[in-house]
Amino acid sequence: MASELRVDKIVPTDGVAANGSGGLVQTRFTQFRPPTSASTTSQTFIDSGLQCSITPKFATSKILITVNAFYWFQDANESDYCVATIYRGSTNLGDGDLGGNATQTSGSSGQNSMQWYPAANPIASYNNGFSFDFLDQTHNSTSELTYKLYMRCNTAGSQLWYSWVGQIKHMRLQEFSA
Repeated sequence: MASELRVDKIVPTDGVAANGSGGLVQTRFTQFRPPTSASTTSQTFIDSGLQCSITPKFATSKILITVNAFYWFQDANESDYCVATIYRGSTNLGDGDLGGNATQTSGSSGQNSMQWYPAANPIASYNNGFSFDFLDQTHNSTSELTYKLYMRCNTAGSQLWYSWVGQIKHMRLQEFSA
């Protein structure tokens, strides 16, 4: 007969390290291959189509979000930025006013973004990739959470391409016990 051990949480005898987390509870992963190409000229965040959902086992856990995606600009002479952020439901996690999730600790939080990626003039029309991690420490839920990648142009007059047929973006969500 096989043995089985099931526990909710394992905590070392000397406690969990400050600003650390316990063990990995679960992982969710999604890939998105768009059916059509997509671009925007908007300076307002738009949904890129990449999303992943997770139902946390603990309201106190932390969710590590890892994103890999691509972008490029219409014109090789662009000098704009691709601006990216993560939304949890309707909440922009890149908002610098979100307490434990703050991505900006000084200056204005008006940009409400996590990452800025340059057009890289004169090669702006080439395919550029990016990857970043974000730790959601404030979800406080055991209900299903959906995380989405949003993107926008920084400057008026630019055209940002964020999807191309056959090009794969992915998102990984990992829950760590607190």
